[in-house]
Amino acid sequence: MTRRQLFPPRVALGFLAVVAVLLTIPTLQQRVGFPLYNLIFLYLVFFWITQATSWNILSGYSGYFSFGQAAFYGGGMYTTAILGGRHGWELLPTLPVAAVVGGTIAALTGLLVFRLRKLSGEIFALFTLAVALGIGALVNNWGVLDGGRGIPMGRLDYPAWLGDTTQMLYYLGLLLALVAVLVAYVIQHSRFGAGLFAIRDDEKVAEALGVPTFRYKMLVFILSGMLAATSGGLHAMQVGFISPDGAFGLRIPVFVILMSVVGGRRHWFGPLLGAVLIHTVTDRMAGAGYAEANQIVLAAVLIAATLFLRQGISGRLVERPVPPTVTFVVAFLLAFTVGGQTAIGSAAVAIGAALVVLFLPDRWLRSWRRGTDGDGPPAGADDAAGPAGDDEEPELDRAQEAGR
Repeated sequence: MTRRQLFPPRVALGFLAVVAVLLTIPTLQQRVGFPLYNLIFLYLVFFWITQATSWNILSGYSGYFSFGQAAFYGGGMYTTAILGGRHGWELLPTLPVAAVVGGTIAALTGLLVFRLRKLSGEIFALFTLAVALGIGALVNNWGVLDGGRGIPMGRLDYPAWLGDTTQMLYYLGLLLALVAVLVAYVIQHSRFGAGLFAIRDDEKVAEALGVPTFRYKMLVFILSGMLAATSGGLHAMQVGFISPDGAFGLRIPVFVILMSVVGGRRHWFGPLLGAVLIHTVTDRMAGAGYAEANQIVLAAVLIAATLFLRQGISGRLVERPVPPTVTFVVAFLLAFTVGGQTAIGSAAVAIGAALVVLFLPDRWLRSWRRGTDGDGPPAGADDAAGPAGDDEEPELDRAQEAGR
């Protein structure tokens, strides 16, 4: 696949336009003076995009469902905390070391679990969870690493051109999110991705057709660990005080799984959508004083996505991009200009409105199209045809492409 085939002009221009807009936001914040919390909010969105995408390139693409995200995230946090908080390193040099730590944890884990065929499915998920909990227990009881005391971060030095701490977190968080999304995009549209999808469909068939399954699984596991650990290392600056419970707890794995499942595990865009949705919902509910009801709302979203969106929001959005997109733009503008909502509040309202349109039954939209266009496909035609896309590609063809 050539570079032009991988990045068509429309995709490349859209990506560059989004990046250009995001890069200007800190400058606008200084000149216009909108609340600084908006930058913190966006940094947290970037953080969750990186974490969810790093999980998805392994578990979504290859089908190896992992609960070990905390092992990589916590390993990266403690790398930055120990090197920066205890030994006086600057921030930026700690991030590549955090990536190496995350990749090493993934490589050692993968060498064991991928060599033993019995450690698959539910056993693989439980084993990765045990790895995360085991590393957390080691850190909690070994004084060289922590010993249960926790590590205060303080302020680590970094290049002055990155601005103040909030701006620095924003720019570096954006960079990591862009890298993670680009990695997921390239993998999905490459022979490597075809091999991972074939492994997800039927690993034995993929191996029989020439897919180097062990090598592919090891490589994607290491990439996943490196991305998650680097993001964790940067996030240590946001957290401020690093403890084993916070670094190796279940919150990160549960949230990244929720974000990927809701957004769509079979597409690079899915974790991005899921991260934006879930973090916006949790942030707005906490801001409104309903933090304890947050779990109920998230559970309802997950149930709805599981029942009505088997391919997640991204799969539905690919099938019907225009109605929810138009609804989002109109709802955001109305909430911001007429309703007097903040930018984040307007985004939350717009996301809710777009989700309502996205969840509308197909027959309702078909009826609307027939009423406006005077024509339309017969009822049930779309359902009979099924959703189009790479996910419905026959597994044998996908495996043959990966094994060539």
